[in-house]
Amino acid sequence: MKRLIALLLCCLTLTSAPAAAHELVFAYNVFEPWKRVDAQGRPVGPYTEIVRELARRLGMPLRFFQCPLSRCLAAMQAGKADLMIGVQYSAERARYLDYLEPPFASGNRLVLYQRRDDGRGVARYADLLPLTVGVVQGVRYHPRFDADFRIRRDTAPTMESSFRKLVAGRVDVLIGNEQQSGLLAASPEFAASVRRVPLTLDDTRPNRLALARTSPRYPERARIARTLRAMLADGSVARLLAGGKKGADER
Repeated sequence: MKRLIALLLCCLTLTSAPAAAHELVFAYNVFEPWKRVDAQGRPVGPYTEIVRELARRLGMPLRFFQCPLSRCLAAMQAGKADLMIGVQYSAERARYLDYLEPPFASGNRLVLYQRRDDGRGVARYADLLPLTVGVVQGVRYHPRFDADFRIRRDTAPTMESSFRKLVAGRVDVLIGNEQQSGLLAASPEFAASVRRVPLTLDDTRPNRLALARTSPRYPERARIARTLRAMLADGSVARLLAGGKKGADER
């Protein structure tokens, strides 16, 4: 009897292994409006739907691993997650992330906000140098800005907390993606207290999906990239992005 039970358990393990082996783990950090969570707590948004459709075409069950950006990156580095979308390229990240071709979108505009009662003009890049700029932990913004040691930065865990620091006077300005920052700036919590400044920074680097080099899915890299290419060719990606008006690289 014991041998029969052991044999049955072994068979159950073997039959359940393939489903787990083909699971695609999506490291998911909220990035409005492209990656968000609805009132029922479900991940939604154009970037979310791109990955859902990709997983469907690949025939892989999709599992969401919800995490802040820094934790998502750590999970990718450790091989605990397979895929991210909309995460900005850096040489350091490229050691453990394979940025898939082709890009799914291009172009990104960065904007800055300050308090409404702050009379200092911020129209030129040089105007940032005397100020403390609010940034989000782990975010890559613009090559010039990221490499400029003259910029004083104050790090927050999320864009919402960066806005709260701005309103509280703990930073002078904050920087962020145009659409994401605009949504927060127009929210009831911040609309009366902040205003957008004239200075913008444009980043023309393309936006890609990133596959973890340590992922169990990495040997299927060519098939994943081929499936993404087909989604771009048949217009699926464009239709999904239309829900967010344009693609944006988050970080």
